[in-house]
Amino acid sequence: MPLDANPTIAVIGCGTLGTALATGILAPKDTSDSPKFTIKHLIATAGTASSKRAASKTPSPNTNADVVLLAVKPIKREDVFSIPGFKEAIRGKIVISIMAGITTAELARLIYGNDDDDDNDEHNNSNERVNLQAIRAMPNMAARIRSAVTLYTSTPTTTPSTLSFTHWLFTQVGTAQSIPEKSFDICAVLVGCAGSLLLLVIDGLLDAAVAEGVRRPEVQDLVVNSAIGMMRLVPEAGDHPGLLREKIASPGGCSIRALLELERLGVRSAFTGAILKAAERSREMSGSR
Repeated sequence: MPLDANPTIAVIGCGTLGTALATGILAPKDTSDSPKFTIKHLIATAGTASSKRAASKTPSPNTNADVVLLAVKPIKREDVFSIPGFKEAIRGKIVISIMAGITTAELARLIYGNDDDDDNDEHNNSNERVNLQAIRAMPNMAARIRSAVTLYTSTPTTTPSTLSFTHWLFTQVGTAQSIPEKSFDICAVLVGCAGSLLLLVIDGLLDAAVAEGVRRPEVQDLVVNSAIGMMRLVPEAGDHPGLLREKIASPGGCSIRALLELERLGVRSAFTGAILKAAERSREMSGSR
């Protein structure tokens, strides 16, 4: 069934990203190149304690919701899904999850249980399970300023209207791109972790300024704005950022000296290893309960 143009959405877990998404869809941008949606009602829940007792205070999604957005921390998913009535309330709805590392298969397990569970009920073999519309997505923290990059993938039974709504939802806080789930772990950590790694770089550059006698607040904006401008040049430089780097590192100059020192210290391979470790952890998370 096509998703109504005026759906009701329940946001489960209004932390930083959940709040950013809720704020974005309540004040939608003009996206004339895609179908328009208007949120009829938005239901928001929040639970900040880590214990199951605190999680049990989080209400189940309203039974009138068309879409349920799961924005809880992945380590709390078992607590949330064990709340009495939660699974029953979420079944048959469109489920969009931004829980890091949680696959669409794991979402199906959370909602309907394992096929071989002794305590499975009649829902497990119902059309609801077979036709589950579940989307796995990963926006980054820039959603707070509507500059996020969001990747999303879905179960094969997800309808075109649901995918259109998903794309519309995430474009309210930046840009959105659909990718195959087999590529999701590595691509998601690039989107989700790259920012924090680049912040580490910025912090190191500012440390150098402090070591040279310059106060951090005096140069922070200079460094950040310089980095933003340089990143915007990358698409124009060609298929590889190395092409742009070569243009900047002139013979005998300061940049080539700095780059050679980083290569001597193994910084490039360290960043590669860090992302590979993050992708490995992302794959592990669906199996961690």
